[in-house]
Amino acid sequence: MVPMDFSYGRLLRAYTTTLVILHSYGWLGIFRLIVGRDRLREKTLKVHQKNVRRIEKTILNLKGLFIKVGQMLSIMTTFLPESFTEGLQGLQDAVPPHPYSAIEDRFLKDFGKKPTEVFKSFDSRPIASASLGQVHVARLKDDTKVAVKVQYPEIDQIVSQDLRILRRIFYLLHLIFPTYGLKEVYQEIAEIVQKELDYAYEGKNLEMMRENFKTEKDILFPDVYWEYSTSKILTLKFMEGTKVSHLTNLRALGIDTRDVATKIIHSYCKQIFIDGVYHADPHPGNILIQKGKSGHEAKIVLVDFGATARISDQMRQGMTSFVEGLIKRDTRLISASLREMGFVARPDVQEPIDRLVEYFYDKLRNVKIDDWSKIDITKFKHFEDVLEIRKLNISFRDLMGSFHVPKDWILLERAIILAIGVCASLDPALNPAGIVLPYVEKFVLQDRSLSEVIITATKELGMSYLQLPQEIYKTLAKINEGKVKIDLPDVERLSKKLYILGHQLIYGFFASLLGLMGWGLLQGSREDLGRYFLYGSGFFFFVLMISFLKNRNR
Repeated sequence: MVPMDFSYGRLLRAYTTTLVILHSYGWLGIFRLIVGRDRLREKTLKVHQKNVRRIEKTILNLKGLFIKVGQMLSIMTTFLPESFTEGLQGLQDAVPPHPYSAIEDRFLKDFGKKPTEVFKSFDSRPIASASLGQVHVARLKDDTKVAVKVQYPEIDQIVSQDLRILRRIFYLLHLIFPTYGLKEVYQEIAEIVQKELDYAYEGKNLEMMRENFKTEKDILFPDVYWEYSTSKILTLKFMEGTKVSHLTNLRALGIDTRDVATKIIHSYCKQIFIDGVYHADPHPGNILIQKGKSGHEAKIVLVDFGATARISDQMRQGMTSFVEGLIKRDTRLISASLREMGFVARPDVQEPIDRLVEYFYDKLRNVKIDDWSKIDITKFKHFEDVLEIRKLNISFRDLMGSFHVPKDWILLERAIILAIGVCASLDPALNPAGIVLPYVEKFVLQDRSLSEVIITATKELGMSYLQLPQEIYKTLAKINEGKVKIDLPDVERLSKKLYILGHQLIYGFFASLLGLMGWGLLQGSREDLGRYFLYGSGFFFFVLMISFLKNRNR
């Protein structure tokens, strides 16, 4: 095995890639000031594609934890450009296995014996490999076939070092993009990774989920063999089956792929809305399909529970309040639920939140409860199709500064995106809304009936109408008494922003002009003069970056 570089070389490579990418987007910011929208869109796409290749190359070079982080980024379609997520999808299968000697080292550390001494037989060739460990097939003394998940012996040191590198990178990015909550993102990544390093924790989560599904005969989980397991080695019953992504093989077995997709959706609805514990990594390699007794029906096998998440009580109550607010058309309840779920980063900033809630209210106030099952979510290809954020007249800075994506939601969204992707490949025509709705109703209503919720909503609506004339009278009285003050705080702020923007345009203009002139001179015979022009370009670019950083919160 080639030893991994624990020197500052890893830090240097990661930092260099980060700075090169930041520099490319800095120049793109200047470029956008001098070109039209179509040209800018074309240039932005090229910059995204070039940067994703840089990221992928660096991740494959560094390996370790960076591969796992890259895999997480590859499915964050809500926050990252499509060209980024598509370019990183290859990392899902880009982890080469470690040599057998590393696996022997782990067994010697944990059991004091080699794998062939612990098991009746142990296949030295892994059947799967990941960023933290790999899986081997073995047989117990009674000839039971098992899958042995083995953590790499040096992974603790690699993760520790990589987390320190990532912390520095995320903190650097936070200085440039303070409204994105990148410090919190790093903390959440670190917490997730530390849990995945504990295989005993994974085994306990597996047994909990198997207990939750003990009455569901079509959802299967492997058994845990604790006497052959440690915190770094996990031995499970080997589960036979066909990968859910092998559609040709499934159809050859006579399995109904729509039945498979429907059962996967049902299983995730139960995990999320009823149990509150769910498998957070349902990519195709972690879902196997077995043929049922009737032939066409299928049994779903879930494996690899390293990423198992819980919906916190706070998130659960917030989700309940949010859906109840939609049913009641109560914008105050919706706003309160967003705060309760942890989406509101700044409690003192209310306006962007209220405007978003009002937008959703206008969209949904004429939608009947029965119509929810008719919504076709497959028509929504992009975030803008759902939100149409540009029509709300909310700046991206205000939006990002007001909202924070909680850890609970990051993991939940990741699981939902993966599960929907799997089901879409099984049956593109299947609309999951009709399957999900009964679970949502049960989740929200709990011990109440739907009629109780509707009656309560009607009473509250009636009371608000009764109070409305009195509120109008009070407001008119205040206007007559001259007690109503109209304040326009944004006028002064807008003028300051225009003043700053003017200076930034000048800096960007001179940086570009001197850069182009310097480049032209370098191509000719005046290299000495060309360097001076490039120095001048670099100076103005530096001043421009300082201006961006100094005024980033305005």
